[in-house]
Amino acid sequence: MLSFRRKILLSDIVLFLVFIAFLFPFVEKTVGNIMSKSLENRARQFISLLETAPDFSSMLSILETEEEFIFQRISLISAEGKLLYDSHLPSLKKARGYFYEEPHPEIEQALETGAGYSEGYTVEPHEAFAYVALSFEAHEQKYILRTGFPYHEIRKLTIDFEVGFLLLGSFILMLYSVMTWAIIHRLSRPIQQIIDAILPYQEGREEYLPAISLGQMIPGDEFNKLAFTLNSLTMRIQKQIENLMQQRKETEGILESLSEGIVAVDASGRVTFANQVGCRMLGVTHQEMIGRTLDQIQGWGGELSKKCHELVLQALQTSEPTAQTWALQEKGKTYLRLVAAPLARQSGAILVLQDKTSDYKIVEMGKDFIANASHELRTPITIIRGFAETLQDLKNPSKELLHDITEKIVRTSGRLDKLVKSLLTLADIENVSEQSFRTADIVSLAEHCKHLLLAAHPQAKVSLVSELPKALVKADSDLVDLAIMNLLENSVKYSSNPAQIEIEIRQHDKEVALNVKDKGIGIPEGDLPHIFNRFYTVDKARSRKSGGAGLGLSIVKTIVEKHSGRVGVSSQLGQGSMFSLYFPLKSSGEEKK
Repeated sequence: MLSFRRKILLSDIVLFLVFIAFLFPFVEKTVGNIMSKSLENRARQFISLLETAPDFSSMLSILETEEEFIFQRISLISAEGKLLYDSHLPSLKKARGYFYEEPHPEIEQALETGAGYSEGYTVEPHEAFAYVALSFEAHEQKYILRTGFPYHEIRKLTIDFEVGFLLLGSFILMLYSVMTWAIIHRLSRPIQQIIDAILPYQEGREEYLPAISLGQMIPGDEFNKLAFTLNSLTMRIQKQIENLMQQRKETEGILESLSEGIVAVDASGRVTFANQVGCRMLGVTHQEMIGRTLDQIQGWGGELSKKCHELVLQALQTSEPTAQTWALQEKGKTYLRLVAAPLARQSGAILVLQDKTSDYKIVEMGKDFIANASHELRTPITIIRGFAETLQDLKNPSKELLHDITEKIVRTSGRLDKLVKSLLTLADIENVSEQSFRTADIVSLAEHCKHLLLAAHPQAKVSLVSELPKALVKADSDLVDLAIMNLLENSVKYSSNPAQIEIEIRQHDKEVALNVKDKGIGIPEGDLPHIFNRFYTVDKARSRKSGGAGLGLSIVKTIVEKHSGRVGVSSQLGQGSMFSLYFPLKSSGEEKK
């Protein structure tokens, strides 16, 4: 593709050729017209002299004496075509009345219109002439005056004109070309500077559009205004790009912080974005995701990726959201909710992967809780009903039998009452609002629980060790008392008399840890992960004998988690157990409130 300068140069060359092509015909026609007019004017001047002659002889005398008046050939012809006089044919002076045998166009035109012009070769005197013929009347006779000028003189004059015009035109065209080149250079130089400044960004060698500087230019120059406008646009575009980049980072940050997996695909189904949660759920790295279709990703055996790909294609084809639940077996029983939604203008789709395992576990735990609660409630009710039916069937029961049956009914009723109260306690704990929490000292609460336990079990040996004088937390004191008392009661229950219990309080990072240690029977290692589950008991016979229903530790865990804390347990069979409660400490700013 030709540059702008080369186009201008090519235009100048074409213009010069066109000028040359029209120059010669124009000059020839112009010179011919000039000579024709000149000859005609001179002929009319000569006719005015002839018209003053008193007779024909005087006219001939004027012709003979004025031959050099215009330095050209002069002929006088009558209206009948007789040659009366010719300056280049002296012999005819003696033989006047000679008739032209050959046609002369200029004479014929003069006879018809009064004036005629022609160019031609004359046999005598063997020379080419340009002729002008004019008709006039004198002495009541019509005459034709024909004047001639040598054609070679006209041709010479024409060549002189052509050379002059050619030189002048060439000079003007060259001057025009130089001026045009200078102007184009002046105009194109800032344009080239602008192109050179923008080119690295266009080619990807620069990340941002650079500022355009045109060097020494006139302050009010249009190119300076153009550069200023482009720089202003560049700044606005750069600012918009920075805003878009910031928004993109914020969006990606938000997407990365979500607990759901997010995968974006284009219209062809290729992945353009995936957050870390999405990569982890699909079992691949981020690099393995980008640029591929979901069915090309192996992940956890590839089945999940293929299912995701099918949902995305369905969303793209129907332009409607689609969803499905998928059970993943590779990482244990994991339930994923897959939702694919198309983007606007069919530019792609978004795939959301939600881990619903906890929801399914909650449902299963609810089912287990209902089943366990029903079982635990059914057992004492069945016992009470059985003893009541026994009393109903006995007509004359002995006093000892009656006392034994009623005692068992009362004991079973007490166990049932305790179970119902525990269930109600769990429900109450879950409904407690954190707005009711106040500042509480864990050390003071532990000391209070120690005295309560000793009052109920005087034979127990309980010690309290604290590395903190105070451990302030935001809590419901009654609930924390209940949690500590449940642990202490369990330690007494599962230890031989006298029970040896140690309460230890220490700081653990930004938490306060309350440890309850005993030297009881301990807990098997296989039961430790389930020890805080509802209705879970290690020794069911011993628990039922003591009136327990497996809700004590569940109540402890619920209380601690309600206070944004956590629980822990460690145990060895035959050596004892240690239960740990962790509560977040109040900050220095909160302590002043």
